[in-house]
Amino acid sequence: MKTIVVPFDFSEYSLAALQTAQRISVKSGAKIICVTVVPSEVDWDLLPVEGKQKYPQLIEQIEEAKTVIPNYLKQIAPAKAPIEVLVKIGVPSEQILRVIEKLNADLAVLGAYGKGFLDGKFIGSNLQKVLRLSPCPVLAVKTAMDGNAFRKIAFASIFNESSKKAFSKIVPFAKLFKASVHLVYINTPENFVSSTESEHEMSGFSKGHEELILHTHVFNHKNVEQGIIEFCKSKDIELMAVVSGDRKGMSSYLIGTTDTLIFKSDMGILSVKAS
Repeated sequence: MKTIVVPFDFSEYSLAALQTAQRISVKSGAKIICVTVVPSEVDWDLLPVEGKQKYPQLIEQIEEAKTVIPNYLKQIAPAKAPIEVLVKIGVPSEQILRVIEKLNADLAVLGAYGKGFLDGKFIGSNLQKVLRLSPCPVLAVKTAMDGNAFRKIAFASIFNESSKKAFSKIVPFAKLFKASVHLVYINTPENFVSSTESEHEMSGFSKGHEELILHTHVFNHKNVEQGIIEFCKSKDIELMAVVSGDRKGMSSYLIGTTDTLIFKSDMGILSVKAS
């Protein structure tokens, strides 16, 4: 792991994301890129120099942010390794995704909610948009995760061939923290699978990963998301990894399992794509 991107908007949630990223950086040696976006409908990146001169207020805001943020971060989140600060102007989710793609980031750590969050408003949020489109894994947190929180990782899946590709992206993370990995299949009445069948599917995930400490579980519940939450509580697991589908072009009103888990639980949710 070389590069971690952390969007920062001065909210308590973005601070939790930054502190979490710092703990991962200490273990991995990864560089932290802290991105602050000055919200604007103006696509600053595409404006020529003379075009930018027409927006003196935005120029003032970006210069102020570049001056204030580095010292502010040193006060609230002191760290041995320096944090690189990027200040962008534009639509926050678009700018965050551009930075992730340009830097070929290995991980993005985001606060579950951002500045100006209204209770119950997850649909259409910057986090939801980044989750859908980020090419790298995204870790969403509500509180700063300490070292113990990374000792156990749950991976909920249907354990097909596609999810094996997603699981491979979690393996380096598990090795980094020497975490035990709990594979869990949530058995629901609508998609009931026998224990024999589900355990057979999970057993295939251990092949090639003999160095990992793997546990397999079948957990019965009437609802997938609530089943995942209750399973993690029963095992005292604070980090859940889930496979998120590529939802480009899909309406933000189509809420997926990842979105629901972030909204309804206090766990850290690590979203990985199979592609």
